[in-house]
Amino acid sequence: MIDQVGVADTEDQAALTEAVAGQLARHWPADERHKQIADPAQVSELPVWAALAEVGLAGLPLAEEQGGAGGRWADLAVALEAVGAVLAPVPSIGAAAALGTLQALPGAAASALLAAVAEGTAATLAWTAHEDLWGAPGSVRAAAASPAPSDGAPVALTGEVSAVLSPEAAHVLVLAEASGGPLLVAVDAGAAGFDLTRVAGVDPTRPLGTLTLHDTPGTVLATGAEALAAVRRGQATAALALAAELTGLAGHCLTGAVAYAADRHQFGRPIGSFQAIKHRCAEMLAEVEQARAATRHLAARLDAAADPAELDDALALALLAAGRAAHVVSNEYLQVLGGIGFTWEHEVHLYLRRAAATAPLLGGAAAHRARLDPTRRGAGARPALSVPDSGPAAELAGHVAALLPAWRERWGDEVSFPARMAWQQALHSVGWVAPQWPVEYGGRGLGIVDQVACDRVMATHRAPQPLGGVLGLNNVAPTLMRYGTPAQKAHLPAIQAGTEIWCQGFSEPGSGSDLASLRTRAELVGDGDDAEFVITGQKVWTSEGMEATHCLLLARTDPDAAPHRGISALLVPLDLPGITRRPITMITGESGFAEVFYDSVRVPRSALLGPLHAGWTVTMTTLGFERAGVIELAAGLEQSVDDLVTALSGHGLDEQTRLELTDRLVEARLVGLLGSRALGRIAEGGAPGAEHSVIKLLWSRATQHQGETHLAALGLAGIADSTGHRAQREYLLSRSATIAGGTTEIMRNILAERVLGMPR
Repeated sequence: MIDQVGVADTEDQAALTEAVAGQLARHWPADERHKQIADPAQVSELPVWAALAEVGLAGLPLAEEQGGAGGRWADLAVALEAVGAVLAPVPSIGAAAALGTLQALPGAAASALLAAVAEGTAATLAWTAHEDLWGAPGSVRAAAASPAPSDGAPVALTGEVSAVLSPEAAHVLVLAEASGGPLLVAVDAGAAGFDLTRVAGVDPTRPLGTLTLHDTPGTVLATGAEALAAVRRGQATAALALAAELTGLAGHCLTGAVAYAADRHQFGRPIGSFQAIKHRCAEMLAEVEQARAATRHLAARLDAAADPAELDDALALALLAAGRAAHVVSNEYLQVLGGIGFTWEHEVHLYLRRAAATAPLLGGAAAHRARLDPTRRGAGARPALSVPDSGPAAELAGHVAALLPAWRERWGDEVSFPARMAWQQALHSVGWVAPQWPVEYGGRGLGIVDQVACDRVMATHRAPQPLGGVLGLNNVAPTLMRYGTPAQKAHLPAIQAGTEIWCQGFSEPGSGSDLASLRTRAELVGDGDDAEFVITGQKVWTSEGMEATHCLLLARTDPDAAPHRGISALLVPLDLPGITRRPITMITGESGFAEVFYDSVRVPRSALLGPLHAGWTVTMTTLGFERAGVIELAAGLEQSVDDLVTALSGHGLDEQTRLELTDRLVEARLVGLLGSRALGRIAEGGAPGAEHSVIKLLWSRATQHQGETHLAALGLAGIADSTGHRAQREYLLSRSATIAGGTTEIMRNILAERVLGMPR
């Protein structure tokens, strides 16, 4: 199995994680961990932090001229996963808060303190509720000789702040109130009137303290808006450290659960072979991946010096995702363990404790959800997706803006097959169908990153999706390019123009996701140029099967071979004698599928795609492109939430509906971030692999949740066709999201077996 902790995006990050893990193994081994935890009062954050500072962790994201290691916040996010995985007692969150707060401040005092923190001196940030800054409740007042003290001026602080991280810190940054406004003040732990008392809590590995100040001397580092901005950034960097550690915690619990499931036997088999355990672990993996994607996104925004509002959104998303992952995965770890997990000797309760103890830090889930509430900004107040100002996506945006009004005048909001095909042909008229195809096949040779940017253009303009011939464009055509003969590749221009519409003949009445069990036969008869395949059988659930002109068909050509080896892929025109098609009416009342009967249908041997009996390989490629397409669907999921908010703007939204809309936005953004992380992997290495099943799993769930929220929010208006027809259709159609393109159950099996390496 792939280690689920400290997943590196670069070689340098991998080397850093290895160095950090080595220090942790030497200075915080498991036996020492259990010994110290037996007496929490003796747990100190300083020894392990000093060891990590030796490999550059303390000042990792700072420039070398500031005393740092010249790394990035993204590097720190990766390294701190390893720290969270072993519950190391370190002042990492307080240190990250101090680094972020001090990093952009001018003045000798701030620079000197920043250098000390980068060398490994423990420091922390204690803030109080001030306007939209949140944190531990409390208040600190500052008394100064001047009503408007300048940077470097001495002040005296009085007040109390509870739940301060890193009670052994040598320096504390305090956000205080003065008569002239807020001040950011540095206080030394040895100053008169300073008391930072350790408080026992549920997590023995993460000390907290209550800070009490009484006429305590300190030095002003920033005032007014500058002070608030510095603390706001410090909160974001603290959130990054916290989210990274929680992601590492969840990754460790997942790794432990999978390892235990492989070793533990019941009924003569490892329990990891039981589907119930596999599905539980697959869902744990989905939680870890979401937490990692959101945390790395926050790191990227910090490295890009994003504006404060954008940082706040990224902060809230990261803490929601990582906090949930830590809670869910640690609890699921215990469940997989069973009785042994409910003992003091086992490690799992320590991870449960850490997950519970960190939930309210830096605001808590309720505050983060409120910050992300899409109704706060008003419906349509900002585009949910950004579109580049230049490049292929910008060029496409110009064409879409020019073509869409005429299409809407003719079709309105219709989503029928003819409407979608008309849009495909409109795009074809300006050369913008399948821009991801290679140039030699009529495309523009766009990579996956530009391709998804183009999909965002479509989503932002609310253009009809998918295109009429989407299966041919996205699934069949790339397979033809990879395996087809020159004569077979001659189909590509017609697929692009929409004059040939292709479907996939995979599923059968007794063979849905289990393609190896299909029974449709294709017997090769004759010799040489006269050889033909005679096809007999039935296909079902064929998307666009009534509209299609051609089919990429799977049939068994060697009944005596192993199930996966005796299958071939054939290109079949659907107007041949012996083919009968019947529509299947969906629960919406529309016909989106067909069952297709083949009664001694003859096709030439030249219809064979790829080698004889190699249809399984061809099919895996085709399905791989289908699942890669989910990344593109993910790109528009957030836009659909924005559309949903707009659709509901005229209705009175109660608190429950606003919370549900926020949850829909969170789901959509997390799926989008997972898609963005997957883009790089696809761009580097060819066809997509099984790891992308996590995106399909989460996209399906989010799509269904959106349909449910829309219909429920309309209340009685959603029942009547006159006012709720669109919501009704979306709700009913969304039920297919967990079935089409691979059922949720199959996706979980893929994740468990192919990604986590669990036994079959």
